[in-house]
Amino acid sequence: MKKLFFLLFSLLIGLLLLILSIQQAGIDSVIKTVLLFPLPAILAVFLINFFAICVVGAIRWKIIVDSQSSYKIGFIKVLRAKLAGFAVSYITPSVLVGGEPVRAYMIKEEAGCDWEKSFASVIIDQAIYFFTMFLFMVMGFLFLVDHFSLPLSVFYGFGTIILATILFFYLFYSRLINKNSDGHGFFMFIIKTVRLDKIKFIERKKENIERTEKIIARFFKKENGAFVKAFALAIVEVLMYLITIWIIILYLGEIVDFAYPAAIFFILTLANFVPIPGSLGSFEASLTFIFDLLGLGKSNGFTFSLIFRSINIALVFVGFFSLIYFELRTISHHFSLEAPKPLLKIHRFLTKMIRRK
Repeated sequence: MKKLFFLLFSLLIGLLLLILSIQQAGIDSVIKTVLLFPLPAILAVFLINFFAICVVGAIRWKIIVDSQSSYKIGFIKVLRAKLAGFAVSYITPSVLVGGEPVRAYMIKEEAGCDWEKSFASVIIDQAIYFFTMFLFMVMGFLFLVDHFSLPLSVFYGFGTIILATILFFYLFYSRLINKNSDGHGFFMFIIKTVRLDKIKFIERKKENIERTEKIIARFFKKENGAFVKAFALAIVEVLMYLITIWIIILYLGEIVDFAYPAAIFFILTLANFVPIPGSLGSFEASLTFIFDLLGLGKSNGFTFSLIFRSINIALVFVGFFSLIYFELRTISHHFSLEAPKPLLKIHRFLTKMIRRK
């Protein structure tokens, strides 16, 4: 009941932000700009986005998965899990996280590895990508500070987020890589600090969590070659995002240098962390704000958000097809209770449908 209330409340906030953004941008200007946006340009940015998220991201994750086991999993299987994870993440309260258990379990089933290794590969993948993304976000923030007089409240707010993220990465690295006096890694440290170990489910999974942490620590300590490759691919993925942003701005009639996409990427990423499914409203409001601040026009900002959202929704559909395909291939499997709830629900639904036929 609490989850449903939070979901409805967050969607209401998102809807209000969306309405406010429409009022700020001007619906007539937005419609006119959308209609003038060429279809080939939408197709081009979709393909770049698909290549960045799915192909480059899947190659990076495959390198990490392969480093965890002697068994080499096929690229298509990794791609399928990556797409499914993206689709599930998009409909959860945070667009950038949420689908990790789904793709970890899909890899577990496809590669035949244990749960700890599959989940560790997802955590490593996300840690490398988030760190790379953070570096580009800092660049965008520095550009905003250098070129614009930000309101003090906005400056302090963004600055606090940057400092908190630095502290988080430091804690993550130091706890996983270095030996600590309390003997706990990053996740067990968090669990102990906030007393989550009192929850029976987490108490039962303590050994699994500790094994997962050891696998993650081993990767960062010993798999230097895999780390360098994964980090390089994460940079390529973010650069492709920036190219996508630059192309959309170009077709909106504005020619800017590459620092502008970095600033937009900073705000865009923050919006995706807002706990609203699909970042509804927060995404549109953030883009309207940053485009206005950069002198690119509020209507262009809202139009940009619509185009970018339509691209992501198209990827979500592809992702759900990948998830359903996986379910059909494993329809005879009896998933363990550890399987993510979305997988179990879809599995039960498809099983019932097939039995009726």
